[in-house]
Amino acid sequence: MKTSIATVSINGTLKEKIIAVANAGFDGVEIFENDFLTNNLSPKEVTKIVKDSGLEITLFQPFRDFEGMPDNHRIRAFDRAKRKFDIMQELETDLVLICSNTSNISLGGIDRAADDFYELGEIAKERSIKIGYEALAWGKYVNDHRDAWEIVRRANHKNVGIILDSFHTLSKKIDLKSISSIPAEKIFIVQLADAPYYEMDLLYWSRHFRNMPGQGDLPITDFMTYLNQTGYDGYLSLEIFNDNYRSGPRELIAKDGKRSLISLINETDKKKKNTTIIHNIEFIEFALEEKNLELLENFLIMLGFKEIGKHKSKSIKLFIFDDVKIILNYENTILVKEGRKQGPSLYAFGIKVNDIKSLLHNAKSLDIDFVRKDSNQSMDVINNIDGSIYIVDHNSSNVWKKEFNLQEKNLSNEFDLKIDHIAQTLHQDEMSSALLSYTTLLGTKKSPIFDIIDPSGITKSQIIENEEQTFRMTINGADNKNTIAGKFLENKQGSGIQHVALSTNNLIELVKKLNNQGQEFLKISKNYYDDIEARFGLDYEFCKELERLNILYDEDDSGSFLQIYTPVFNDNFFFEFVQRINDYKGYGASNALFRIAAQKYANDN
Repeated sequence: MKTSIATVSINGTLKEKIIAVANAGFDGVEIFENDFLTNNLSPKEVTKIVKDSGLEITLFQPFRDFEGMPDNHRIRAFDRAKRKFDIMQELETDLVLICSNTSNISLGGIDRAADDFYELGEIAKERSIKIGYEALAWGKYVNDHRDAWEIVRRANHKNVGIILDSFHTLSKKIDLKSISSIPAEKIFIVQLADAPYYEMDLLYWSRHFRNMPGQGDLPITDFMTYLNQTGYDGYLSLEIFNDNYRSGPRELIAKDGKRSLISLINETDKKKKNTTIIHNIEFIEFALEEKNLELLENFLIMLGFKEIGKHKSKSIKLFIFDDVKIILNYENTILVKEGRKQGPSLYAFGIKVNDIKSLLHNAKSLDIDFVRKDSNQSMDVINNIDGSIYIVDHNSSNVWKKEFNLQEKNLSNEFDLKIDHIAQTLHQDEMSSALLSYTTLLGTKKSPIFDIIDPSGITKSQIIENEEQTFRMTINGADNKNTIAGKFLENKQGSGIQHVALSTNNLIELVKKLNNQGQEFLKISKNYYDDIEARFGLDYEFCKELERLNILYDEDDSGSFLQIYTPVFNDNFFFEFVQRINDYKGYGASNALFRIAAQKYANDN
């Protein structure tokens, strides 16, 4: 299928929008009427820009309040349509979108609307123009694609068809099976938009919160499954109304749009479906200046890590605790490359995958920056909006033995320590793009957005994880510099990893051991423990031990969860230790408020 996007979906002048659409790799562009009316370009000049950019105009839209008007208004509606047809012919496009009537003076009736469309179809036929009818979710009489299709069916005109829009269908939870009964030749174009799920007025929801497929909570893949059953092979187009997009970087938004459509097409095509399997998060990496090396080394040693090797040719050290590997990179080149003005900084992590060639092919199709390894770089790397992701091939020989002079040390696996998840913090308007990168490239799923309450504001958060639960990440978006997340962005001067959670098979014994080594943890309020004892019905002595050790507790339907946090290091990052008991699925989100309060108290004192 070919891909298109409506100019309204991104910001800028009409010319800037068209160029951004072309640069993102789309095949076509919809001209939104307001974009056309508010610019000084003539129709022929717009057409030239579109053609010179290698695009075609797939649709001119929207034409409003047409069908079912009283007699005197009906005449005016037909006159308006003829005027728009004149403009369309100059734009050299042959499809117009007519959305269902929202006027209070409009009259209902399927047959009345069908008669109007037949008559307009006769006028359109003389100019070789096609009319696509779309049911707005808030239309006065027609607000369901099934009614729109019935009007088109009764109009029975070759030049009149239906336009399907996923938002209007999915927002009203209309039975998707009804799509598969529409003949493909009568579907003139398909518009796609996702959205986070909110209970609110449909018009307001549509105008402010639409986003790219895969960025919201609507079942877009189900919509596509039923669409594919019709045999439709025309344009898939994006029509996005979103407050963040109106001020965001149009080149990035356009590329995200193209990426979302490619991923959606692949997701509904079994032959192209993402088959990347992530075996584990293999390591995390710090960038720092050599003068800060001893400080960070001491911090890691207090947490139980041991230095086991130095890189054979670079200023890089490797620390290990059970299965957790931490790289300290104090090469000046990496600091310059990453633009790190303050350190130490947790700037990258590595994942081990089953098929690196498949991942590379997927990255290329999605236009994601993927740098192959060479003589200066021992691993392939993805450059994402929130940092670097190194790729380790599961089938390759041990990269650590190749690259490092490893020292033989008594390394036990007493606590079965592993990387449980990584927590990224970004500016709130970067969240949707970062999430899209992970879900499309790595095939991860995401949770709905939820709020983390900070005494100084709210941080938006989403969880992404793969089906095997071998890759977990939380993405936190901050737009308030006074929150813990906002201060991290300010101190770090950009997005990145704020903390890493390490899982163990015995958190209580691990904390006791680290306490004996002198490691301190965030101090949690006594009031918290009085509450959880009653709330979860915990054993008194067990709860008192959690209190003595400053361990937080949570439960879900599948199990329980223990977690503890180190103080923030260098105003930049911190570690979390967790224990998942039985089959606990969550991340201790209800404890975030207490963690933040403890961090603020520690900072103030």
